[in-house]
Amino acid sequence: MKRLWKGMVLLFLAMIFLAACSSNSESSKSSDSAKYESSEKMALNNSTEEGKIEETTEDKQANASSQSRMVIYNANLDMEVKKITQVQEQITQMVKQLGGYIVEQNMSQNTEERKDSSLTIRIPQEQFHSFLNNVKKLGVKTENQNISGQDVTEEYVDLTSRLKAKQLVEKRLTAFMNEAKDTKTLLEISNELAKVQEEIETIQGQMKYLENQTSLSTVTINLFEKTVVVPGFDNDKQNTWDQTKKQFMNSINYIAAFFSGLFILIIGNIPILAILALIGGISYIIWRRVKKKINHKEE
Repeated sequence: MKRLWKGMVLLFLAMIFLAACSSNSESSKSSDSAKYESSEKMALNNSTEEGKIEETTEDKQANASSQSRMVIYNANLDMEVKKITQVQEQITQMVKQLGGYIVEQNMSQNTEERKDSSLTIRIPQEQFHSFLNNVKKLGVKTENQNISGQDVTEEYVDLTSRLKAKQLVEKRLTAFMNEAKDTKTLLEISNELAKVQEEIETIQGQMKYLENQTSLSTVTINLFEKTVVVPGFDNDKQNTWDQTKKQFMNSINYIAAFFSGLFILIIGNIPILAILALIGGISYIIWRRVKKKINHKEE
């Protein structure tokens, strides 16, 4: 009897132990699932994540002030030169020596008194001011000079902060995608990851554009050359003997052309002239006879 009671007690304790283990296992699974869902929501909510990661305005300004200023320089120069072709070659050599390049070059001559040329040049920023000074030395005078600068330091710092935030979101989304077990969750994270990567490429493109614009300055140079045209003597008009001979030959040609045309007219129209002559002869004979008869009657 005692053994029976002991067996029942042990069986009861075993059932309690198994129930407790099952409850802990289910609780652990539920906790893991909730944790995964929470992580997934946090990863997919990019705007909230970026708001936590991005720097404040004060931090950005502090970074901008500590970073070297990024300025886009542009210049326009209108200059008169003595020999426009020679100055163009000198400017081209200067640009090559400084490590720049010519984007566009045009040359025109609308009148005999003026030639125009336009050059668009990209030059390293550190050589910007010295290049302008050297170019102005090549001209007779500078009629117009315009220099402008655009500070893009804060814009670049803002792009850097956005890039870091997007890259961190990309890293977390990649980790969540590797841990995803069902297809639906995998597709959602994959789509969101593609959007984030596209945004990263856009930001990187904007940063490269600013880096290029600040590392190379744009200079537009308009050159013009003025020439004085002095009218000279027309030798053809001043040579009287040659003009006389020319006029004499023209008269001969006119006379020869007249007789040539008359000869062609007569020979070419012989049949018609013969018929007209025949008609005229017959008419004359008839007229003579009629006249004679009239005269006889009057006598």
